[in-house]
Amino acid sequence: MKKREYSLSIDKKKLQITSYLLMFIFIILIIPLRLFPCFIAGLLTHEIIILLTPLFEKLVGIGRARWVVVGIITTFFSIILVIGILNVVNFLTSDILQKEIDISIETSRILNNVKNHIKDYFPFFPRSVEELKDKIFFLVESNLAIIRNMSTNFLHGLITIFVGFIMGIIISLQKNAEQQQTYFIKQILKRLYYLSQAFRNIVFAQIKVSIINTILTSIMILIIFPLCNIFLPLGKTLIIFTFIFGLLPIVGNLLSNVMIIMSSLSISLTVGGIMLIYLIFIHKLEYFLNAEIIANRIKAKSWELLLAMLMLEAIFGMEGLVAAPIYYAYLKIELRELNLI
Repeated sequence: MKKREYSLSIDKKKLQITSYLLMFIFIILIIPLRLFPCFIAGLLTHEIIILLTPLFEKLVGIGRARWVVVGIITTFFSIILVIGILNVVNFLTSDILQKEIDISIETSRILNNVKNHIKDYFPFFPRSVEELKDKIFFLVESNLAIIRNMSTNFLHGLITIFVGFIMGIIISLQKNAEQQQTYFIKQILKRLYYLSQAFRNIVFAQIKVSIINTILTSIMILIIFPLCNIFLPLGKTLIIFTFIFGLLPIVGNLLSNVMIIMSSLSISLTVGGIMLIYLIFIHKLEYFLNAEIIANRIKAKSWELLLAMLMLEAIFGMEGLVAAPIYYAYLKIELRELNLI
């Protein structure tokens, strides 16, 4: 009897190790196979449905709550796809259409102003919109194959995002039947649950950080500067980009900050300096926000996340950079469950 129990325990150990190996292979291959957008879309859809379901259980009952949430999300997604894009385009172009501003003239003015303010430091900067166009056309001609490949990848990404959206809905509607699950299936589901938990901690925490960063940036661009009779070119567009890029940890903030500083320098070197100091202040504040909102959620330090991001970016590129916080949070959860940390 003891030998049989010992044999069963060994078999369970092997099955558990196999579940770890399968999960490791899955998260490593998902990026080279170009399925990372599908993975993110599916997990995000699933987590949103799980998050909203308890809010509707008291209204429509436990059995119908998820179906109601799925219906709302699907309707919302369809409306956003049709109307939302038009509203965003209108909002982004309001800076251009407002006061009959010509985008070519405005871009040329910004480039000329920036060139005059920093010409001693960046002599290679385009002097006019025509020079900028020439450089862009040269880059397009010399990298035509890469651009064609990028357009194909973009279309592939849109399709996989839609597939991930559908899969997230289907999985969220599945009912658990634990009595019919084998030990191996339970272990696989356990790995997936920990991965979804890590995803939830990182993504929703990063959204909070991005919202706070966008609000602080908006205060300067839309309130403080206008009170001083200073109006940044394409200010609303910069705020939208600040939120979108802010969803990407560290690197996203750098991209949005460069755009904001360029716009500020087009007015004057003083305005650019003030904006730079303010963005540095926000950046320092985000260290505390990241430590409070993200790092504390996964019980990790900022340098740990940064190291994981650098390593996966070197291996997988930009997608590795996005995946790093999620993967590292998942690793921490698994190690914690095994009492290794």
